[in-house]
Amino acid sequence: MVRKCICLYALLIILFIACNNRPENVQQETAVVIPADSISELRSTIRKEAVITHQQKVPDEFNNWKFQVSLYETERRFHYIVRMQYKELRISDSINIPNLGKEPIVEIQKDSQPYSCTIGFLDKKGVFKPYYRANVQKEQLRFKKIAAYGVGVTLVNRS
Repeated sequence: MVRKCICLYALLIILFIACNNRPENVQQETAVVIPADSISELRSTIRKEAVITHQQKVPDEFNNWKFQVSLYETERRFHYIVRMQYKELRISDSINIPNLGKEPIVEIQKDSQPYSCTIGFLDKKGVFKPYYRANVQKEQLRFKKIAAYGVGVTLVNRS
């Protein structure tokens, strides 16, 4: 009986050692996931005036009409209110700029068509990324998303 217990005990020890035995030449994981840069989602101060405005005069001999697109900051750092006007038509919408890990820089660029502009942002390299288009079609204001952007993670090889 004692002999069976000793054999069973020895077998368990051998199994334990065999399962925990790790070869010394095992390479560590070569890919490391690095989270995207981050910046606070909330602003400490919010500007009351427009961050950027694009404006074109609409010719009319009796009225002071214009086509205008303005972006305003909100409490959330990457969220902007867009206010648009064409003649006496006014609309408001909102956009979310991707979090690139830095303070967002939004821009409005004039398009080749009359009463049309593109809202976008500058990426980390300072390149303009078109995001939304505001324009007038058949005397109506239009606001349309023209591109989608996402922020991912970077894989780094450390071997």
